[in-house]
Amino acid sequence: MLSLLLVMTTASVNAQSKRSFINIPFSFTVGDKTLPAGEYTIAPITKGSHNVWRVENRSGDKRAIVTTIPVWDSKTPDEPSLVFNKYDGQYFLSQILTTGDNSGRELPMRRLERALAKSASEKEKVVLTRT
Repeated sequence: MLSLLLVMTTASVNAQSKRSFINIPFSFTVGDKTLPAGEYTIAPITKGSHNVWRVENRSGDKRAIVTTIPVWDSKTPDEPSLVFNKYDGQYFLSQILTTGDNSGRELPMRRLERALAKSASEKEKVVLTRT
């Protein structure tokens, strides 16, 4: 019993130490929260479901939880990627793409983003990959 507990504890610590971060060099809005630039981890809340995701900075003091919907692409990404919609200098997390699968997750547009999308003079898609 003690050996099983030790193995499970080691696996849990090892999994946490392999947590990957992505550097986001600008402040951005996810859901209804605006988060500052920094290193973030983006992961589903539970292993069994990919509908709800947590976006959390390295120190754990800035986070947002969002619901997502599935989105498909014809090709599978080589690296995990985040897609942002940029309107007049404001960034909104739009999609989360993972490796090994041609499906990703899309965040529904909130009211502020929809309003900016209609009125913005500059619109751009920005893709960040983990380095």
